[in-house]
Amino acid sequence: MPVTRPVFRCDCGGFIDVELTGLFDPQQLPQRGMSIWRYREAYSLPPQCEPVSLGEGRTPLLKLNINGSAVQLKLDSLQPSASFKDRGASVLVSLVKGLAIQSLVEDSSGNAGAAMSAYAAAAGLNCRIYVPDYTPVGKLIQMRLYGSEVVRVAGTRQEAAEASVAASHNSYYASHLWNPYFILGLQSCAFELWEQLAQRPPHTVVVPLGSGGNLEGIHLGFTRLKQAGLIDHTPRLIGAQAAACAPVHRAFEAGSTDVAPMRAEPTVAEGIAVAQPPRAAAVLAALRNSGGRTIVVDDKEILAAARLLFEHGVFAEATSAAAVAAWLRLDRTDREEAVVVITGHGLKGADKLGRLFPDPYNNV
Repeated sequence: MPVTRPVFRCDCGGFIDVELTGLFDPQQLPQRGMSIWRYREAYSLPPQCEPVSLGEGRTPLLKLNINGSAVQLKLDSLQPSASFKDRGASVLVSLVKGLAIQSLVEDSSGNAGAAMSAYAAAAGLNCRIYVPDYTPVGKLIQMRLYGSEVVRVAGTRQEAAEASVAASHNSYYASHLWNPYFILGLQSCAFELWEQLAQRPPHTVVVPLGSGGNLEGIHLGFTRLKQAGLIDHTPRLIGAQAAACAPVHRAFEAGSTDVAPMRAEPTVAEGIAVAQPPRAAAVLAALRNSGGRTIVVDDKEILAAARLLFEHGVFAEATSAAAVAAWLRLDRTDREEAVVVITGHGLKGADKLGRLFPDPYNNV
């Protein structure tokens, strides 16, 4: 199916696959800019698609010692809209603008909506975001101030997605869950880690796991580096799921190739509370192909990990802290050789964090 058709999935109802046209030339990287567009060839965009960029990418790799173990944190919370989703949004919105589409819709529990709103604004596109009504206020304000129309849907994250699909009959559904170009943009995290670690892959990468697109994209990026002969192995991937909503973990433990329907319970890590992740089959395959696994952490562990991050000067949202909580479950050797991806900034949910961590002095 040509990617120039303004559709978000195949006529058969499945995902659209993009024919990958090649990887970047490592010899040219020193002459290129520092955004994710230094890896442009890896995204296989049609030639008429010019980058819509806000300088995303090249986020710091911070070395810390937490609870006696060395760890490296990939601070994707320091992207332009303050989450890793900017990597995918930049590439997907570049496609949308290149196809001369003027209006898009998306559904999100927060970060994807903020990222798509930011890049739609940069591209001069109309944008409408459907969100579940529990979405943090800070993220709703962020979307609105970028100029998006925000539609709150009473009910679950899945119901917001269904409302967005229904609305896409009159607009383009620029879905971070369905559109392959969003996933292709997420490869850039792997490419950056490869460069930041002197062109060597990390042993283990720990990622918060909701819909799973970030884990899938990181695995794809490292797989392509290996196929190009630039690394000799791909990292083991660990997906951190909240105990209140762990469909990928259940499927992984059961040896299944896809998830079974379930209902999400409330969790402090609402960003990964995705009960029916549409890309679950690809995510499960990425976990197994990497030799990785899933780890489930409860809210108590997540909040303890968030406090550890705060104590080390890293202000991350609870969803990111879930990955640190999972990292703490690894044995010491694995902990020492891991990169943990911090996916979202704490300022996006500061009101909620303030309630979860009351001021002992009663001043704020």
